[in-house]
Amino acid sequence: MNYIYYKDAKGNFGDDLNAWLWPKFFGAAQANGDAFVGIGSILCKDSPLFKDLGQKRKIVFGTGVRPAYQAFKFDPSWDVKFLRGPFSASYFNNQHDYIADAAYALGLMEDYSEYVNTPKKYKVSVIPYFKSLEFFNWQAICNKLGYHYISPSAENGIAETLKEIAASEFVITEAMHGAIIADILRVPWSRFVLTTPYTEGSGVSEFKWMDWLHSIGQVQTDTTHIKLYRKSKVNSWVKNLTADMVNVEFLVKKVVRDQLVQQLGSIHNYSLSDDETIERVFSRMYEKAEEVKLSLNKEVYDRRTTV
Repeated sequence: MNYIYYKDAKGNFGDDLNAWLWPKFFGAAQANGDAFVGIGSILCKDSPLFKDLGQKRKIVFGTGVRPAYQAFKFDPSWDVKFLRGPFSASYFNNQHDYIADAAYALGLMEDYSEYVNTPKKYKVSVIPYFKSLEFFNWQAICNKLGYHYISPSAENGIAETLKEIAASEFVITEAMHGAIIADILRVPWSRFVLTTPYTEGSGVSEFKWMDWLHSIGQVQTDTTHIKLYRKSKVNSWVKNLTADMVNVEFLVKKVVRDQLVQQLGSIHNYSLSDDETIERVFSRMYEKAEEVKLSLNKEVYDRRTTV
């Protein structure tokens, strides 16, 4: 199986889950095998991730749509097992099923219960979006709050990041997969928004969050918004000079850092999908995983019988 996903040079544990998780179910990565499209919001027109795949079979396993100005369509080479959520399904006129984010396959691992039963070490852990790392010293922010910092780059490996999340009583996260993994490991979570409107685009970010949240029935969740860029007195001068054609905003790090500490420290409402929902997700995902395994075994059998 050729596992297709977005790879950031500095690492992003949500995307990097693909290389760690899928071989446990479908075997080691093979560049010449069928393409497996799992965790990520990567279904979009002209994605460089798909350009060299040609007419190879592309298995979609819980992937999400990345909304863009041009429509993306599946051709016969795509084998859609399920999409991430109802927003992605609606994008394709509800022609394909949805379950939830593919990361919920973590619940099918043999050692899943060991992760869930990890002893708690941290009252609150904070996980920023991976593109927010360049803006602030998150370890220092967490130290000031008295919270535990979990790096979205997973420098110590995916398994260690899962353990850190599982060892938390609560998780405050800007990274969507911080919330998803917390939900899978039954750790109540809360979302905050800081850089994603600028680094990812608010349209993309909100689409993928709502896609996932609706899939698990968590549509009434609190979100903490911290404004990244601010206007200053210079803005009025620039607007006057340019006849209101230019609007200038600035990043004043100390102001934002202080508000981060104040607002993250004020979060008391957390979310968690109910047990019935997550068991249903696990059950349906297990069925789809078995479908993929059967198709792979059939391909191996067909190759052997034709030799």
